[in-house]
Amino acid sequence: MSTMLEVSRLCKFFGGIKAINDLTLSVQAGQFLGIIGANGAGKTTLLNLVTGYLTPTSGSITFEGKPIQGLPPYRIARLGIGRTFQITQPFAEMSVLENVMAGALFSEYGRHRTIAQAREDSIEPLELVGLHGQALMPAGSLTLGAKKKLELARALATRPRLLLLDEVMGGLTHEEVEDLMVVLRRIHQSGMTIVMIEHLVHVIVELSDYVFAMNFGMELAQGLPDAVIERPEVIEAYLGVPIESGDA
Repeated sequence: MSTMLEVSRLCKFFGGIKAINDLTLSVQAGQFLGIIGANGAGKTTLLNLVTGYLTPTSGSITFEGKPIQGLPPYRIARLGIGRTFQITQPFAEMSVLENVMAGALFSEYGRHRTIAQAREDSIEPLELVGLHGQALMPAGSLTLGAKKKLELARALATRPRLLLLDEVMGGLTHEEVEDLMVVLRRIHQSGMTIVMIEHLVHVIVELSDYVFAMNFGMELAQGLPDAVIERPEVIEAYLGVPIESGDA
């Protein structure tokens, strides 16, 4: 596999707070990479740096061989990086289809597309996430689970080659989580490279083929999912207490 995204010695400081501290990370084309860490580990800050919502203090970010650190979000999106956000914010009075069309028209390809072509381009993303049957519903009337799917579809409509997911399972019921896992498997199997931030460790283990664990803005561990989550330092970071051998 070739390297799609390369983060090298990345730092982001907010005053004296080191939100990201000398972080290096690679994402391979076709990979499903899971990023885990306790609250405040720097996971969302990392995604915001990659997608241009924050500017690094130092370090470099390269996408498909081109430096992207410091570029505005719209430029990065048009280069082929799509993302979702923790809090869904659909255009509530627009239909589900129209929301996805907005993503299609925003993309690099969308600048040369008609409204009719954008509508056509929105069909496949809606089918991938399982919202095709709700295409004409107002987006504001959807359940949270369906809004999460809409967020995915809108990102997919920008035709990304790399998809970044920020807590896409947050707030969902067990049934909605299981349903969305099926959707994400389908998206990955379509050829999409995915980086996913998630607190639900079982989701990361089941979906990811590689896991990167963070703590205090730095790398804690990386490797195959089962191996990473079984490491004492990863368990300690999540539980907040030392793991002593022999303890009951």
